Amino acid sequence: MAETYNVYRDGNKIESGLTEKTYTDTALTPETTYEYHVTAENEHGESDPSNTVEVTTDESEDPPEEPDGLSVTGQTDTTADLEWK
Repeated sequence: MAETYNVYRDGNKIESGLTEKTYTDTALTPETTYEYHVTAENEHGESDPSNTVEVTTDESEDPPEEPDGLSVTGQTDTTADLEWK
């Protein structure tokens, strides 16, 4: 019987030691395809991988707002310091 679970994205382990049978992968890139599989693990080792699933993230719904208030806060003969809100 499994004690914990491991999640793999594109062949790389991204989470281990999970005790729940659910996982949310965050901070992914919009419009990108990823492959996932899961393994179970106990004191005797790690299982073979589950089936592989593929998911393509949605398009970004809203682009970020443009930066506001760009200004120069300093400069030298080889640098420019910028600041914005």
